[in-house]
Amino acid sequence: MTRKSSLYSLLFTIFNDAIGWGVVLTIFAPLLFDRSNPILPQDTSDAARNVILGFLIGSYAITQFFAMPLVGALSDHFGRKRILEWTIFGAMLSFVLSALAVWWESLFILFAARLLAGFFSANSAIAQASIADMSSEKAKAKNLSLSGIVGGISWIVGPPLGGFLSTSEWVSWFDFSTPFWFLALLFLLNLLWVRKSYVETYVKKDRHDWIQEIKDLTKLAKIPRMKGWLTVSFLFYFGWFFFVLYYPTFFVQKFQFTQENIGYFSAYMSIFWFSGSLAINRWFGTLSPSLAIAWCLPLIGLLMFIGTWEGNIGGWIWTFPFLALGGTMGWINSMTLISNLAGKENQGKAFGILQSIMSLALFIAPLVTGFIASFNLEVPLYLGTIVLLGAGLYAWMHRSQEKRA
Repeated sequence: MTRKSSLYSLLFTIFNDAIGWGVVLTIFAPLLFDRSNPILPQDTSDAARNVILGFLIGSYAITQFFAMPLVGALSDHFGRKRILEWTIFGAMLSFVLSALAVWWESLFILFAARLLAGFFSANSAIAQASIADMSSEKAKAKNLSLSGIVGGISWIVGPPLGGFLSTSEWVSWFDFSTPFWFLALLFLLNLLWVRKSYVETYVKKDRHDWIQEIKDLTKLAKIPRMKGWLTVSFLFYFGWFFFVLYYPTFFVQKFQFTQENIGYFSAYMSIFWFSGSLAINRWFGTLSPSLAIAWCLPLIGLLMFIGTWEGNIGGWIWTFPFLALGGTMGWINSMTLISNLAGKENQGKAFGILQSIMSLALFIAPLVTGFIASFNLEVPLYLGTIVLLGAGLYAWMHRSQEKRA
């Protein structure tokens, strides 16, 4: 087994995690807003459906928030491979349960499946930590951009696939459960591939001290410059999720999109996410991460404002590519910067904490958008604009303070 085979198995893990999100975000809004679907009573109002959708998306983040740092610390002790295998297995079970929930028309079981999925969602963070283990500091942005490239491919494939697999117009027995069965099969293949091909990238400790592990997690935030950039990362994730988690719901209600329409539109945006990741890998891997973050955050906020203000699908068609390019620049450079600040011995904890911060934003954003959207559809996107502009301003201020120090 070679280093390359290990890398491919890790990238397939990241691919599966991203394609799962692409499928979920494509079908959840149509699933809940389809009044003929008995998972909700037919007389449930659109306002109530918005709130339920927000809780359904956010429930994933509750268990993810608490699990991420712990799982990251465990991978720093027991090694990446063992923990990665368990998280992939758990993710597979969560999608089986999601499929059964749709079959049984049970919103309660669907919530339970999302909670389970959040707990085992650390597979992507461990895979990214493993890639960081393999990389020098100079090559880290370039190597981590591979996760963005794979994520871009999965978002090109995932949303249209989710739309296709959930529509009986193509195959008579396809329904909203079919994409979840497909995802469970992907994670089973992922588990078998990791078991066979992945070679451990982290040297395990001889002795485990749980108290020290917890102290190390708190110390990580005290590393010079770390707290400020973790704050920037949270604001970026928070503002970005106002857009990426909400636009399927917005498009369903504003433009009467179906799951197929959402799938194709998401794939369109993902082509440019993929292109941005490829550009970082080929040409911009040596760009200062803090400078890239400071530039792209206000740009994303401005584009979100323009798309919302124009109020028609044409405005979103031309802003989506630039939103995707800005998003991938912010995403990859946030990972790179936090990884560089953490040091070689703390990669699992660093990616665990970063993913936990992301999950906190992932929990709050859909709850806020779901509640506000019950009164006005555009306001959540304007609020996301404000968050991203504020995050960009804070990034510039923090960067200036570092230069003066």
